[in-house]
Amino acid sequence: MADGRDRVVVEAHALRTATAKAALLHGSRRGPRDLRRPYATVIASLVVGALLLIAVWAITSIGGLLAQQRQKRGMAPPAATQPASDAPRSFLVRSAGPADRSGPTTTIVPRTALIG
Repeated sequence: MADGRDRVVVEAHALRTATAKAALLHGSRRGPRDLRRPYATVIASLVVGALLLIAVWAITSIGGLLAQQRQKRGMAPPAATQPASDAPRSFLVRSAGPADRSGPTTTIVPRTALIG
């Protein structure tokens, strides 16, 4: 009889040890049946990704349609074209010095003054 009780105690101890080790390694989940399936998260991520792709596609196509309308009306050149090289350009230049100084801190300088 003593051997039977000792065996039950040893088996119970082994089971508690295995359960504690599994909980330590895998969190509070008890076994594979209790594992949460990630399907909901995966599906939600795919839906969000699809919505983002549709939004980018819509914005791009609307921008293309607006550019075509501008070209047809002759209002403005498309954004991909370069401006004429003889077009005057100006740049904002911030003067060096302490920021707490009173007076104008930004000056408009012609492009030729910066190059030459």
